[in-house]
Amino acid sequence: MKPSMKRKITQTGIIHRPLPIETEYSLETLAKKKQILSSRKLFSSKQKVCLDFEHQGVGDFTISDQGEIKLPSPVVMPHWPAGAPDDGDYTNFGNVLISAALENEDWSDFNRMRIQVFPDFPGVTNPYLMISFKNEGTVKVPDIYGREGVHGVNLINHEWNDVIFEIEGLPRDRMTEISISYYLNGPERLTAGTMELYINEIKLEQIIEPEVSKGWVPQDNTLIYSHNGYSKDMPKVAFCANQLDTSTFTIHEKQTNNVVFTGKSYQNKTETGNFFILDFSELQIIGEYYLKLADMQSEIFQIGTSEVVWESSIWKSLNFIFCERCGCPIYGKHTTCHADIIAEHDEKQLSFNGGWHDAGDVSQQLVQTAEVTMALYEMATSLSEKDEMLKMRLLEEGEWGLDFILKTRFGDGFRATSAGMTRWTDGLVGGMDDAIARVHNHAYENFYCAGIEAYIGSKITDNLTMKNHLLRIAEEDLLFAIEELEKHGTGQKPIFWEHTYQTSESLYYATASWAASMVYELTNKEKYAEKAANWLDLMLEAQEKTGIKDNKTDELYKGFFYRDKSRNVIQHFNHQAREHLYLMALEAALNSQPEHTEKQTWLQSVEIYGDYLKKVTRFTKPYPLIPAGLYKKDEYLDEASFHLQHLLIDERAIEEYQLQFEQGIKINEEIALRKFPIWFSFRGNNAILLSAGKAASIAGKVLKDKELLNIAEGQLQWVIGMNPFGQSMMHGEGYRYAQQYSVLNGEITGEIPVGMETFRNEDAPYWPEFNNATYKEVWVGNAGKWMSIVADLYKITGKS
Repeated sequence: MKPSMKRKITQTGIIHRPLPIETEYSLETLAKKKQILSSRKLFSSKQKVCLDFEHQGVGDFTISDQGEIKLPSPVVMPHWPAGAPDDGDYTNFGNVLISAALENEDWSDFNRMRIQVFPDFPGVTNPYLMISFKNEGTVKVPDIYGREGVHGVNLINHEWNDVIFEIEGLPRDRMTEISISYYLNGPERLTAGTMELYINEIKLEQIIEPEVSKGWVPQDNTLIYSHNGYSKDMPKVAFCANQLDTSTFTIHEKQTNNVVFTGKSYQNKTETGNFFILDFSELQIIGEYYLKLADMQSEIFQIGTSEVVWESSIWKSLNFIFCERCGCPIYGKHTTCHADIIAEHDEKQLSFNGGWHDAGDVSQQLVQTAEVTMALYEMATSLSEKDEMLKMRLLEEGEWGLDFILKTRFGDGFRATSAGMTRWTDGLVGGMDDAIARVHNHAYENFYCAGIEAYIGSKITDNLTMKNHLLRIAEEDLLFAIEELEKHGTGQKPIFWEHTYQTSESLYYATASWAASMVYELTNKEKYAEKAANWLDLMLEAQEKTGIKDNKTDELYKGFFYRDKSRNVIQHFNHQAREHLYLMALEAALNSQPEHTEKQTWLQSVEIYGDYLKKVTRFTKPYPLIPAGLYKKDEYLDEASFHLQHLLIDERAIEEYQLQFEQGIKINEEIALRKFPIWFSFRGNNAILLSAGKAASIAGKVLKDKELLNIAEGQLQWVIGMNPFGQSMMHGEGYRYAQQYSVLNGEITGEIPVGMETFRNEDAPYWPEFNNATYKEVWVGNAGKWMSIVADLYKITGKS
């Protein structure tokens, strides 16, 4: 790790304060260097240019003595906004909004917007500005889900902010409205009673070389590579899309600038386009390098062990997780929060704060916190002795999550499971802004938590009291789950907003089998081994073993899973993603019952799944992305499954499903392969690809298969810059990272968003500069999945 990074970690008290926000390589910093060709002012306080704005919502709208737009408001309101739930579930106190009608204006000659804005929000950690557009041209904006044409910006309080964002990808041939607003996100302890926003200029600009935001073809004269670098013995490629006069490229050592490798690029036409590939896999000397091809030059990247390449990303992921703590004061983010989220059961109450906020909206999900907790223990226990400082800090953060798992357990099968927030609360129990946490006795949550409790218990070596307690409650929770399963079967579902809502029958059995194996390893009670094997058999009834034939190549695709043993609907993930649980169940059974009569069957299931990953990844080359998978043409006809998988949809989703299916690669008349999921309102694929990456790393460990481990590592590379836009999606790591949708906490070093989406019904990556949920919203679960993959790479390939 670089000395500068070590110094920053030390200055935070080993991540007990947030790491500083890195701006040197951010897109916002790079944007200010782009040449402006022309501009048009829509509003100017100095030149008296003004759109005809109208005010809506909370607060007021005036023009200040300096000619600036002034939008004052209270911090909170004494009631919820019109249309909000009576109990305030998942709502804030409304917003302050001004809008201006546009006369079907054609903005096609402009590709960037610039706004000068000053937030005077006393005590507010993260003033947040929303800019929205309406277009009535060829492509309507917003889309039917209200995602497109909405941009959110984190502002610096008490100073003028130069807000710049590109609109190249925004349909803008008949613009009919622009609006600007800010949220009333509730009272933090430091907030005052009122806040004000000032705007002194709004203008359109035309710039040279706007960012590419859609498709597989990167910008001209751009090298696509892994920003962090490459593990020394894995394939190492970079690539570009433009035709070149030279095919010779060179790799240079950072310190001396000496050429250490010379190679020839070669042309490769793939399903994603025509690329020039720069392969330097032969270079395996540990060090820091940069790449040159013609007039193009990369930034610095590393070659080394997994520990060398990914260590800084672990510290930054840890920083993000720490900054998302709920119920804990985080310097510069918030004071102790959400003490008045109350869970009630059996005439008892608990304060549902703790763990980590789920996302940018600071909601809370038990399962999300539990998964992140397990990942922290996975990462900590994969480290060598020389990484003691990182190991101990990971364990400390894991103990914070573990405390929440224990805290939210009532001890009779019921657990406090989630709360919809999207606001700060005053912390005083009994106020109108209190939130009610959901409480359930669901078999699935108890299975999953039992497995996580048992796993963590098996890793604790220095606290016998905690270890024994986890052993006891893991067994209890497993028995609670079994009791509910026997009553209700796998059809027992939580409410709509729970993160386990989309769980299929086959994934249910995978989770139950894994949990039983974990408890069996702690207790040595044969009845749990039998349960694990029986549930694994039920899970495997939903695995494709015969194979789906590709009519073009006669290739057989098998090893993937269906939602249940009827095999009518293939298992997909479009938002939440837990594909790795299938492989976790198989790995746990193989480890805990190595002499079982079904061992070879289990191994074969891992092998055919691994073979499936190897076959489908060729469809996204040269990118390392694992595709979303195979889809049946008529899956939408299974209405019950369809509405479990896809949230907040209406009848239009049926037509859209068919349109998106047609955009896939036809395997045969009934099956298509999609690179990105078929999805609707909820979009973003980082959790999906990281979950699949974790499945690949588990299969790679079980089979000792280097190719599968490379596929797993490839998902990290996609996130960190090896994507069509050459952008890192981990803020502060790699290069060309952008602001994300982190509404209440603001930008956090190490944050990872939900992930890239697609435009409408297409099957190509879409990554506009616009920040909006769900695709750009920061998501703590992705940091956990990131660590979980890196932990496997450390265990297998990371040692020097």
